[in-house]
Amino acid sequence: MLRTLSIALYLTLVACLLCVTASANDVTTLEWTDLMPEEDLKALQQLPEVEHDYTKPSPFDENYQGDDPAAKQWQQILSSAKVVEKYNNTKVRIPGFVVPLEFDNAQNVTSFFLVPYFGACIHVPPPPPNQMIFVSGAKKLNADMIYSPFWITGTLTTEVMSHDLGQAAYSLKVDSIEEYSY
Repeated sequence: MLRTLSIALYLTLVACLLCVTASANDVTTLEWTDLMPEEDLKALQQLPEVEHDYTKPSPFDENYQGDDPAAKQWQQILSSAKVVEKYNNTKVRIPGFVVPLEFDNAQNVTSFFLVPYFGACIHVPPPPPNQMIFVSGAKKLNADMIYSPFWITGTLTTEVMSHDLGQAAYSLKVDSIEEYSY
């Protein structure tokens, strides 16, 4: 009887350990739209097209003073720092492009903004804060590799980070970086 109880206890302990290990290794693969709250995504999908009349002030100028309602809607979306709280402290995997912020002595990128498209933060306007992720803890990411997309895996938080190049509504402590494959 004692032996049967010991075996049952052992099997229960092994099953519990397997569950903990499996949940610790679970990684959620995200798309960039997953990081936008539903109301932001809905507003973005319903925005009218912006007119390209270069004789009028641009709604994308920081000091835009026009009264175009579509321009005001665009400005709200482009500055949104609203986050999806369910991803706070979640292991995620997301593809994107690197905008370097810090380097080590060997010119490897150690921290960067991960963005959904190439050239973001270099061109105006940058992506909204909820479409930028501040990534820290990178290792062996050569500066000459930044023209390629990458899969970034790590723990995502809703911690805001500001830099001259932009503001990120999310932060990520990197576990792994792999070149993106189609």
